[in-house]
Parts: sequence; C-alpha cells; structure tokens
Amino acid sequence: MAMIELQHLTKTFGEGESAVHALDDVSLSIEEGEIFGIIGLSGAGKSTLVRCVNLLETPTSGRVIVDGKEMTALSGRALREARRNIGMIFQRFDLLMQRNALENVRFPLELARVPRPEANRRARELLATVGLAGREGAYPAQLSGGMQQRVAIARALASNPMVLLCDEPTCSLDPATTESILELLREINRTLGVTIVVITHEMRVVERICSRVAIIAESHIAEQGEVQEVFLHPQTEAAKKLVLPSRSGKLEGFAEDAAATAVDECRGELIRLAFDGSTTDRPVIADMILSCGAPVSIIYADTRTIEGRLYGHTVLQLPSDAEIAGKMKRWLTDQGITFTKEVQ
Repeated sequence: MAMIELQHLTKTFGEGESAVHALDDVSLSIEEGEIFGIIGLSGAGKSTLVRCVNLLETPTSGRVIVDGKEMTALSGRALREARRNIGMIFQRFDLLMQRNALENVRFPLELARVPRPEANRRARELLATVGLAGREGAYPAQLSGGMQQRVAIARALASNPMVLLCDEPTCSLDPATTESILELLREINRTLGVTIVVITHEMRVVERICSRVAIIAESHIAEQGEVQEVFLHPQTEAAKKLVLPSRSGKLEGFAEDAAATAVDECRGELIRLAFDGSTTDRPVIADMILSCGAPVSIIYADTRTIEGRLYGHTVLQLPSDAEIAGKMKRWLTDQGITFTKEVQ
C-alpha cells in the first residue's frame, strides 16, 4: 500500500523568462513502512520535492497524496491536521536556542494544546527513545551536533507521525555521528513502523538504510528502483555520475602518477566488475590471478562487505594478451561475477 503518492508534480518559482522550474512532472510512489531515498546533486530539486510532500511548498500543479488524503486539496484546519501525520527533520537541526531539549520536543505538543503534564511525559519518553535520557535540561548550545539532531528527531516524532521526512539529516555531521543517526532512523522505522523519506546527495546514506531510491536530476526523476539494482546497474547518466567513479578524477587507492603509469604500460581491455552480494568476502581478484597465471591492474575499487557479502564495483585492466584476457573473463563468468566493458 502506498503511503505517499506524487502525481505529475511541478513546481515553478517566478514567472516569464526569469521563471525557475524546480520540479518537472515528478511522479513517485512510496510504500507504507519503507525507508525511501531521494538522491541528487545540489540544485537538482530534491529539497523542493520533500517540502512539497507536506506542502511547506505549494506545487504549481500535480497531486500530493499522503495516507489516502490529497494534501493539495486541503487548506486551513484540515491541512494543519494532515500535517501532524508528517514529521520533518532538517540539515541544520532548526532547534529553538532559548529552549532546552525537553522544551524543544514539547513545542509541537504545545501548539496542539496538549496538557502540560502529558506533553512533558511524552517529551521525556521521546528523548529516552533517541538516547538522550537525562539531558532534558540541556540547551542546544550545550549539545553536540549529533545530540541536537537527536533532539530534532524526537521533536519530529512528538505528534506520532506516520511519515518522517529527512532533508539532508546527516550533512552537517562527522562519519561516526552520521552512522549513529542512520542507525537511529532505521530503529525508529523498525519499532514504530514510520515511513521515512531521506533526502541526500550522498550515496553511502542511501546504501546504508534505504530499500528503494529515486535519482533526481535537472528537476525530474531520472531513475528509480531497488537500491542494490541502481547501485550495480545504473541506467541513466545522472545515476552513473552519482554511483560510478569519474575516470577523469583522482583514482582512489593509488597515487595519481602511479595509476597513470599502470594504465599506460598495460594496454589491455578495461572491465568493470559488479559485486551484487552473491559473493562472500573472499579474494576474488587474487583467486583469478592465481588461476589464470597473469596479473591485472586495479584501476578503481569501491566495494564493501555487508553481512559477509561483497557489494560494489571494481575496474580492472586486463593483460594485452587476448588469450589470457579471454581466460580471465571466462573464469569470472564461471564464478558468477558480473562484468561489463569499460569505455576508455
């Protein structure tokens, strides 16, 4: 069952020649209880898209349907009531600096005129849920960035929303704190059943917690699907820019001059290996070299082991000897390793 449906959504700022088309005919369906990622480069329209879901931005045209209610047909009190089912957290936390953690979490309950004792109880429960029990009296300036984001998450959950919108929730955080916030979001999804939409420009965030992803480029949806499928087999140029390495940039894991020398000295075919999780954490490339009796140049590698299985991409330059190169490709096929020819 779809929790969020966006149908032919368009958003234009301004008029005439100065008009900016932030969204162009965007359609998406997000299932109840899933964690859905929307990824794109800066200026692609992803933040505008997420703000249209709760009508912080009013679409120029199209329909927004959340939990069966057409948000774009609501106004006044009916819209305010519908928005209570949609929590939102932001990149910069947006906490009230003059209020402590308890008061920040309690704030939306005050707006809903929840009695103070009940609001305090709910706020304390939520702070405990996000790992901040005992920090109720701390002000934002006394908290780290990760703790501030936890307060913001607790505040977004205050009204028991069915949907949580996350606009670049980890962009201002260091890697370790990012990991803890992503784990918290996954736990909230698992225990509370909240549908979560994550807006980001980082593929690692999508890979970490999302089940499906949409790639937005130049104001429209370029590609969408299961995260693993989009990561392993990107179909559009927009997806490839986000997922695959740039051949013109620095080659990760090598000194730039050494990598360039390796490419110049070995004129064999370049192939890209895609590890889809069917391969356990074993030395595939080393096994291939030993089996085929010839070395290869590793041009690029972006792989990771998740639950004992290997995911990612590796670009190899095969030997110039066609017979040996063919033997290596046959070995990879026999091992169930997917590979494609890389354009040089």
